[in-house]
Amino acid sequence: MNAATPPSASQAASQTAAPAFLRRLRRLLAHPGFRAEPVPVLVRAAVWLGCVVLKRSPRFSLTSGGEQLRVPPDLRYTSVTSFVLRDWSEPELRELHRFVSPGSVFIDAGANIGLYTLKAARLAGPEGIVVAVEPGTTAADRLEANVALNRFAAVRLIRKALSDRNGTAVLHHVSAGGDLQAFSLLGDSATREGEEVVTVTLDTLADELKLPRIDCIKMDVEGAEPMVVEGARRSLERWHPTILFEVNSAILHRRGERTDGCWERLEAMGYRFWRLREGRLVPIAEVPSDFCNVVAMHEAGGAAAHATVTG
Repeated sequence: MNAATPPSASQAASQTAAPAFLRRLRRLLAHPGFRAEPVPVLVRAAVWLGCVVLKRSPRFSLTSGGEQLRVPPDLRYTSVTSFVLRDWSEPELRELHRFVSPGSVFIDAGANIGLYTLKAARLAGPEGIVVAVEPGTTAADRLEANVALNRFAAVRLIRKALSDRNGTAVLHHVSAGGDLQAFSLLGDSATREGEEVVTVTLDTLADELKLPRIDCIKMDVEGAEPMVVEGARRSLERWHPTILFEVNSAILHRRGERTDGCWERLEAMGYRFWRLREGRLVPIAEVPSDFCNVVAMHEAGGAAAHATVTG
């Protein structure tokens, strides 16, 4: 090919895919889950490639505790990380036992296919309650199937979106990390399509379900976390649950909006913040500059609550 000849579409795609593959490989090699279990991770990666080629969706265990699930046989972020890394995929998922114990009431806001839901249901046990909130039809269908695999009677699946008001809204399907299972009440340039969903505040939901309390909330709602907090003020002020939430959402950056809205609201309500680093909770005073999850605990939680999570 001479200098004046443009690359073909297939050549251009190949040139684009190669750097992306190398980036993913570097991230895998640097991941704590790989460093802790290099051989099992590599074996599972090879097995998953075979599953993708054969279009098979095997049943597998998320943790040594035995929670079962299935994911689509593809190379999207959720499928790959859950099968290859299991509960190493996020520090907060790996350390969820610090925040959820037998009898706990756990809210999974943006439950997706159920990674946090399944592990929390085992940790909370039959005396606990896990409320899995997932409005996206595709994700909620898979969530329901994964819960059914485990026969977790304590899980309550809510096909609505937590927000700052009760009503309806468009749930945007956002391309994030190559995963079209990402959903948000906020739309932007990465939005592919959407679906109309029912919205509900956490305060309303707690009343409808007659929850005795809320011990822990995980929020993964692609930039809509401030809206969830606004609709949960009464519950947060009453029960002071531990909150796991995302900061620096990519969708907020693309929209040119502030990314510290959730942090600010929680801080004003008396919450303080930590990050999990190598299994340890490290206090932080400012919003991290990178995309990550943050642990928020209320200052009124007392020494007992802090001892539970600093282990």
